[in-house]
Amino acid sequence: MKLSATRGFAALKSAGLAITAVGAAMVLSACIALPLPGLPVATTPPSSKAPEARSMEIATAAWEVALEPIGQPVVTDGVALVYAKTPAGVAAHAISVSNGKELWTQPVHPGYAAPAIPLEPAVTRTAAGTSAAVFLQAATPPANNGGVTWWTAPVAFDLKTGNELYRGRPELVSTRPFACDDHVDMCFIAFDETSQTVEHWVDLDSGEDLAGPEINPLTGNFRPVGKELYSVVANGIETLAHVSYGEVLWEVEIEKIFGKGASTGMGWHFTYSEKLDLYVGSVGINPTDFSPDKFTEQTFSLNLRETAKTVGFRASSARILWTADGSQVECSKTIGTVATKLEGGDAFPIRCEYTEGYIEFPAGKYRGAKSKLVGYDPLTGDAAWETEPMDVGWNTRELIPTASRGDLVIAGVPRSVNLLDTRTGKFRGASFEDVFVCLKETTYTSPPNGPYEDQPGGVIGAGSVTGFPCMKSGTAVPALTYGALTDLTTAEDGMAVISLEGKVAGYKLLNEFT
Repeated sequence: MKLSATRGFAALKSAGLAITAVGAAMVLSACIALPLPGLPVATTPPSSKAPEARSMEIATAAWEVALEPIGQPVVTDGVALVYAKTPAGVAAHAISVSNGKELWTQPVHPGYAAPAIPLEPAVTRTAAGTSAAVFLQAATPPANNGGVTWWTAPVAFDLKTGNELYRGRPELVSTRPFACDDHVDMCFIAFDETSQTVEHWVDLDSGEDLAGPEINPLTGNFRPVGKELYSVVANGIETLAHVSYGEVLWEVEIEKIFGKGASTGMGWHFTYSEKLDLYVGSVGINPTDFSPDKFTEQTFSLNLRETAKTVGFRASSARILWTADGSQVECSKTIGTVATKLEGGDAFPIRCEYTEGYIEFPAGKYRGAKSKLVGYDPLTGDAAWETEPMDVGWNTRELIPTASRGDLVIAGVPRSVNLLDTRTGKFRGASFEDVFVCLKETTYTSPPNGPYEDQPGGVIGAGSVTGFPCMKSGTAVPALTYGALTDLTTAEDGMAVISLEGKVAGYKLLNEFT
């Protein structure tokens, strides 16, 4: 790619820095936090009927690999792909599910989206059926790089053997590689010489790189924010677009869906249900007259009820079905959906909802902030149940710190945390012998000097989560049980694989769980 549009890249830099700054701010200000110790305890709903018995037998790892993982693995075709910290940055590690043998490793560059977008592994398949790991690696920028130092090459490696299947040219890649529409081949989005975005589709069998309107006809700057769902910014206006197999099914201004001041630059999370023809999404909202990157330069208060909104809308038409002010679904990102009504189960999906309070700037502190969990009907948005509002603090632990299939969560306040049945909204009876998987957020150090020459680098990037065995109170315990392992979605061929602090471990499941 030849770079000649200096002014275009100056504008690109401004937009990129604003997105990064706002993304970091949204991580800090999310309403998914547990309150600080010593704050008032919320009323505990009565217990529901006794849950199905969980195995309390202690599980011993069949194998362990000493790593510093920054997230949970992707498991397929007998291989667990996990990202872990290294002295030089981040590396992809492919591990045999059956015996824990490391099959191969490669360095990973987080790309232009760092540090605000969580860095997680991505896997796709070739048309011939070979599973492939896809990510970015560092590449040398051209001499006329416009001051942008983080040029990268999109790459694909055979998941089982580590053989290189594809290596693209050095580009200013805006969106990390991902599986294309039909879950094959590799797609990624890069900037062209005018600083506009172009989607690429790479045939991993032939190496052919197709790009342009036949792959994605959107214009302006766009990026994926959900399954076949894109955020598009053109002429200062943001839209949401549903693009499938190179066809734009619809494109609508984001403010017409979420209201004035809505922007994915303030944070976003979208869940898709093919069964219900439904997107449920939440984005941040700026109710002020000045841009979010100027927040810390002002003295003002933001009403938390005005900073987020959740909307349910048809995936096929963008028709709005319902809205919920002051709420977001980012808090439930670690919870699976297989047991919920989004996928034919009987449990209600969850959103977090502010009931009152403010964020004070420039200090960035909460004042009188309260939030609650709401189990909702995905087609109407109506609350099926809700917890009592509880105090929340700035940058504290998550309100929902556990992995599950969507049928239970660990929720509450310090010293009064319990297991919540998402079918009823009532706290379930669980003994202190029951073990669950709690989650801890991870970070990594971004590569130096970037993405621009005048940035020193070394900033902290967002990883994902590692797990640890815990009681219903959220207190850590020494070991996992087989009951806890049934909550994991990273199981294959009778083995459950999990990233823990300082290691990745594989557990042989009991016969009744396979």
